[in-house]
Amino acid sequence: MTSERQRHASGDAELYERLTRAAALEIDPGADLDAMDFGLSVVRAGNRLQQDLEQQVHRPAGMTWAAFRVLFTIKSVGDVSPMRLAHLSNTSPASISSVLKTLDSYGMIARTVNESDKRAVRLTLTPVGEEAVAELFTRNNRRVREWAARYTEAERAQLIQLLGRLLHEPSPHPLSERERQKPVRSRRARTTK
Repeated sequence: MTSERQRHASGDAELYERLTRAAALEIDPGADLDAMDFGLSVVRAGNRLQQDLEQQVHRPAGMTWAAFRVLFTIKSVGDVSPMRLAHLSNTSPASISSVLKTLDSYGMIARTVNESDKRAVRLTLTPVGEEAVAELFTRNNRRVREWAARYTEAERAQLIQLLGRLLHEPSPHPLSERERQKPVRSRRARTTK
């Protein structure tokens, strides 16, 4: 039986979806609403799952989703450079630096400097990091299992297959230099009254 909170959340989501479609058509009567729904749904679903894992698993454990993602990536690939780690964990270089600083302060990662090139750093997990990632993975997997249980085996397989295509197919053609750099707002500072 659905709770009042679930019905309210579902109603909010449906209302939001109707409002986004109306707003899109107001902006561009020829807008491709199916494409918009595709993009918004993929992003919103990923954000919803990530926020749930952050709130229910990682924050209560004193960690963040980003820290878990970095620890699990190092666990998966082993010895790795910070730049490669940023790429593999889908984390910006600025964010990776912050996460690594935190993990370093917790004693979860070790940095090894290449003797021939002092700028080349390699990262590995310490025993503390190994223990932390194992515990976080177990908690995370338990929570994801609850999400996955809502779908049949065939639905899960289809979703994994479709999302896999989205993740592994090349991006559409790049936008032109002009399209990417055209500002949507003035760069002038706002004046206060």
